[in-house]
Amino acid sequence: MKRVHIVGPPRSGTTLMLELMITGFQFSKVFNNETSLFLLPENIPADTTMCSKNPQDYRLVEYIIDKDSDIWFISLLRDPRDVVTSRHNKRPGVYWTNLRQWRDWLNKTVPFKQHDRFIEVRYEELVKDPVQLQLAERLRFLQMTHRFSDYHKFTKPSVQSLEAMGSVRAVNNDSVGNWRNNLPRLAGQLKIHGPVTEELIHLGYENDDQWLTLLNGITPDTRPGVWPEFLSPEYIRQMQKQHQARLRIYLEKRGLL
Repeated sequence: MKRVHIVGPPRSGTTLMLELMITGFQFSKVFNNETSLFLLPENIPADTTMCSKNPQDYRLVEYIIDKDSDIWFISLLRDPRDVVTSRHNKRPGVYWTNLRQWRDWLNKTVPFKQHDRFIEVRYEELVKDPVQLQLAERLRFLQMTHRFSDYHKFTKPSVQSLEAMGSVRAVNNDSVGNWRNNLPRLAGQLKIHGPVTEELIHLGYENDDQWLTLLNGITPDTRPGVWPEFLSPEYIRQMQKQHQARLRIYLEKRGLL
């Protein structure tokens, strides 16, 4: 079995990445909706190739990447300003995620950026010049079927995928930089979670802090989004314990304990 699992902060392009992968490459088993990494079908043939995604499973990379050599992660990187100002069709009137969650993804995935089975894909590059050939080079066990640029002609997305993407259309970069149309929300996130310029410069999104002049005179919008702005220490501890317990069950099923 070989499995490609797509992760990233919410609203970073994981749904589009899933649709591109399962349309552009041949898999023998695909999960069209968000699926936990720990969900494993019974009696998997050795030659099975699988593709799945769950944005929140970026938290699981540290637990499993060195324990199961048949898992490859694709992790989506997107400008945090576009991430926190993006909306979802499930709750169109409410912003979806926040800087806390984006930073959590960043901190948990930085240690694995050079790992052979961890592939970081920048959303802005994906929608400008699809990175299929680079992925094919890293995932040599997969056979290409359609070009990413033609995916909209062949994809058959689930209802959940359509909700996340809005519609099926050719890959384009129309949403890049949309944060400029949502300055109150961005100002509110900086007020709640602190500055993000250092990360923007480090990741190559900005050269300096001049972009902050766009926020001069903007009244911060601090209304809550769908995801909570903060998690309690107790919640985090319980989540870590749950991950460890589910990991053990998964490794036992895989015969890796």
